[in-house]
Amino acid sequence: MKVYFILCLMVTHAVSSSLQEEIKTQGSFHATINGADFKVREDQLYRGLLINRAASMDGRIPARTVVNAVFSGPTIQNEEAKLTSDNIQFEIGYEPNKTGAPSSYLVAIQYQHNNYYMVKEQSKVSITDFTWETDRKHFNLSADFDCTMRSFGYPSDGIKDIVLKGDMENIKITVPSWLAEKN
Repeated sequence: MKVYFILCLMVTHAVSSSLQEEIKTQGSFHATINGADFKVREDQLYRGLLINRAASMDGRIPARTVVNAVFSGPTIQNEEAKLTSDNIQFEIGYEPNKTGAPSSYLVAIQYQHNNYYMVKEQSKVSITDFTWETDRKHFNLSADFDCTMRSFGYPSDGIKDIVLKGDMENIKITVPSWLAEKN
């Protein structure tokens, strides 16, 4: 009976430690657009993926590996009865274990039926935490951001710039096997 009790205690401890680790690494995302909360879809997974981007045809932008994460808002129906959802997309240059300002980053938004790009001179992203998981197939990324966003049709569309501010915590980034083998 004593062995059974000790075995139950060990299993309970292992399960609770596992659950605590899962809670600790669960991600979160918070953003405001012009001071109003950006509502994230209820089924949003706080994840991202490491991907390769090809070089530009003109050679000005070299091939690069980036962290790509998209955060979607609830699906809504527009005036033409089409379903759309607002979203915020991040592409951050992959620099293993580095915190602070990344060497490259892009932010784009689809918001209230308009598309916006980041004004580089008026925007900043800062990596606040970069932690590898033990399997080296994933890492958790945390970052703060403060960006001025401009519509794709500027200035002829008359849409004013918007301000995107917020943070992401413990976003689980998947490292594809082709890259995991290189590390």
